Amino acid sequence: MFRVATIIAVISLCTSAGCRTVPRTSVTEHRSGTAAANRTFVATTEKSRSNVRTVAFVQPAEEIEESSSESEPPEILPSETRDARQAAPLTLTDLEDFAFQCNPTLAAAAARMEAARGRQLQAGLYPNPVAGYHATEIGNLGTAGQQGGFISQRFITGGKLGLDQAIAGKEIDEAHFRFHAQEQRVLSDVRVRFYDVLVAQRRVDLTKELTRIGDNLVEAAKKLLESRLGTESDLLQAEIRAEESHILLDNAQNQNTEAWRRLAVVVGMPAMQMTGLAGELDADLSDFNWDSCRAMVLSSNPVLNAARTRVDRARFVIRRAEKEPIPNVDVSVSVRHHNGTSSDVANVQIGIPIPIFNKNQGNIQSAESNWIAARNEVQRIELDLQDRLAVAYRRYANARRQADRYSQQIVPRAKRSLELVTDGYQKGQVKYLTLLTAQETYLQVNLSYLDSLREFRASNAIIEGQLLSGSLMDQP
Repeated sequence: MFRVATIIAVISLCTSAGCRTVPRTSVTEHRSGTAAANRTFVATTEKSRSNVRTVAFVQPAEEIEESSSESEPPEILPSETRDARQAAPLTLTDLEDFAFQCNPTLAAAAARMEAARGRQLQAGLYPNPVAGYHATEIGNLGTAGQQGGFISQRFITGGKLGLDQAIAGKEIDEAHFRFHAQEQRVLSDVRVRFYDVLVAQRRVDLTKELTRIGDNLVEAAKKLLESRLGTESDLLQAEIRAEESHILLDNAQNQNTEAWRRLAVVVGMPAMQMTGLAGELDADLSDFNWDSCRAMVLSSNPVLNAARTRVDRARFVIRRAEKEPIPNVDVSVSVRHHNGTSSDVANVQIGIPIPIFNKNQGNIQSAESNWIAARNEVQRIELDLQDRLAVAYRRYANARRQADRYSQQIVPRAKRSLELVTDGYQKGQVKYLTLLTAQETYLQVNLSYLDSLREFRASNAIIEGQLLSGSLMDQP
């Protein structure tokens, strides 16, 4: 009886010694004007809902003890309701709008498109005429000879200027598709990093609870050791687990900072202050199969369309090379005054190159080879997209199954286990250490669930973005 009374006393002391989580300091929201940018290309897909449970936080053990009339386990609260989310949170749409306005790669891609339009304009312009002064027989018979002026013009034949403009027009089309590709890269990066931050913020909250539980375990082990009901080995094990939980918290906080900085950079606002995000990791989860993913990636893919445009351009280059031997006509007219005879004379000169030796056969051969290379490049890109899609779809399918298993099997079981342990603890049938261990297990399960949701969101964004990402990388 004395031993039982001692255990109950120690448990009461441990319960009262439990520490509460210190709320995070609220941060200042950084918002700028958000006039929605015109979007000329956004891949749209059908998304299906899934009954995946929401990740949240575990209620502290001392609060469970105080609410002895309730047998429900701690509910996981949406992270935006925490103290750290007091500022108005940013949505994914907000960040996409910021990126369309501030990401410099989009302005650069638009400028390259305008540069292509300038080249097309230049390609259709006629050569300027040449005008000048002309003098001959100066000093003949003590006179100034023939003095006058001339004007000459080259006439482009064979429709060469039209073909030059057609070639430049295809370059405009290619620049247009490259702009669309860059838009999609920016969207994909923003979406991936948005969910990275959302996961990182919730991971910080969960690891804080895990750290609190670890510290409570250490305090409980110390009390048991002091009352000779525990061993030093138990205390050391509890301290190791507590230190590991603090490492996890440090890593989670650093990961949160890194994720926010990377999101701010891809948006184009690196000085944007950290704030909360409004979004649900487990809402509107898509359910794709291989065929739908393959069609989504290959259909109207801007990179593939740009390659096909290069094939069309190569055809025009062949035609232009075949027209090159058709001689252009040079016409020159001059008018001079003959000072020796006091008469005015005129001179007309017309010249054309004779394509005897050089019929542009080397450039024709080069253009035909480039056309063959461009056609094969289209096939290479198609194969490369399917190769990368195989990897992305494997990630997507694995993460989807894991998320489903966690939401439908593992999380409910961990929750039910915690319900039973909580009920037993409230009835005095379960030790305090067992309750803390059950809470720790529940938190670890939710952390793993977060990992699966992060992987799912990343792979889903990449597939919906037609495998286009890396917007800040130098594009060929």
